[in-house]
Amino acid sequence: MRLKLLSVASMMFVAACNTTATMEMPTVDKKDLIEVTEPIEKQASFALSKVVANIKRGTVIAHFPAAGVEGTDGYLCNYKHTGDSTLEWGTGTAVLGNWSTELGEVFYQALNSKGLNIAGNPTELFRRSDAVAGAEYLIGARITKITGNICQSHHWWDGRPLNEYSGEIFIDVEWTIFSSILQRRVLKTSTQGYFKQVKPKRDGIVLAFHEAFAIASENLLTSQRFVDIASGKAPVDIASIPGPVRYFFAKKLSSKSLKKRIETVISSVVTVRLGLGHGSGFVISEDGLILTNQHVVGDSKRVGIVLSNGIEIEGTVLARNEGRDVALIKIPLRVPSYLPVRLERPARLEKTFVIGTPIRAGLRSTVTSGVVSAIRIEPRSGLSFIQSDAAVSPGNSGGPLLDENGNVIGISVLKFIGKSSEGLNMFIPIDEALEALNLKPKPASSR
Repeated sequence: MRLKLLSVASMMFVAACNTTATMEMPTVDKKDLIEVTEPIEKQASFALSKVVANIKRGTVIAHFPAAGVEGTDGYLCNYKHTGDSTLEWGTGTAVLGNWSTELGEVFYQALNSKGLNIAGNPTELFRRSDAVAGAEYLIGARITKITGNICQSHHWWDGRPLNEYSGEIFIDVEWTIFSSILQRRVLKTSTQGYFKQVKPKRDGIVLAFHEAFAIASENLLTSQRFVDIASGKAPVDIASIPGPVRYFFAKKLSSKSLKKRIETVISSVVTVRLGLGHGSGFVISEDGLILTNQHVVGDSKRVGIVLSNGIEIEGTVLARNEGRDVALIKIPLRVPSYLPVRLERPARLEKTFVIGTPIRAGLRSTVTSGVVSAIRIEPRSGLSFIQSDAAVSPGNSGGPLLDENGNVIGISVLKFIGKSSEGLNMFIPIDEALEALNLKPKPASSR
């Protein structure tokens, strides 16, 4: 028999009658927190992107034991409960918050108090979202387990139930750290949090949950890898070369303006389809070798390739390098139109063009233009990026950055977003892309 439905801070619980005793609490391993010694201005920045609960609807997450909860206050603890009551999770998988919510504030205060560079300062009135948009790392939290024992206080005179709770809460959190620069996951780890709310309070259940989440957040500092990432000392594995050395016959660099050969160049740019999403790519050899981003193909062995004329064929992923975010695809066609690659790095103010399939498939062969702003070196990974204001959008990933003669100088990979940012787009230098995939160009004349 169900008693009542409680909605508490975006979490929905169901209290149900049962004959249960005190819920057994998991043991929390006590580990020392590792101190981050780097000054905060030299640390990597983090932002809490999302907190989700991955708990099956109807799972019992807490008991209201008749004997009460050891070590907590509460007059006539659970006196009016029929037998012993339980608290069930009532929503299934649910999004509980992000940096802008109450849990985001809990996360910020927990780790900022330990000296970490956490974006989303709740006391910041005007530029809070800009700081989050510019964070180097995004953190996702998945709560996989909640266990608790709750004491509901009752009135000392007439025994009526009061809306005041004390008790203990344990949570298990799975954390994923994602690099916004490298566009990939760099750490996956789990921590636990336990808190005992001694004094009964009106929002005692939520307060105990928040404190348990704060402790689980602090326990990220028990991971040496996390501390190294925060300190900017974590090594980035980009040296491993996938697969054997592959040679391809490179087209001779073009000296004609892109305007005079635009249709030929466009026919060398493709759309890479995977599931409901897509990215871009481009052909670099007559035998159907295509370059794109690793985050476009993911872990798939086969992807759909849509040519500029709308014909779709299947492509096989031959190699990928997650650290440099590049992948090599092969299609079973001979392609007369393919792009020459220019290994020489571009200079500032060189004219640039981007071709790809932004936003949706119907916008394939979109061309945008700009100039080279700079060659940037990301200090934590040592990776090079060509910065250009040539416009890119979601779906452009993996497409070519071209010079004014239609030679490939880079691969679209990311853009900075935020209210104050415009035209801050980054491209992988084509020489580093080829090196990361162990691709070696040969002059076409050597065949």
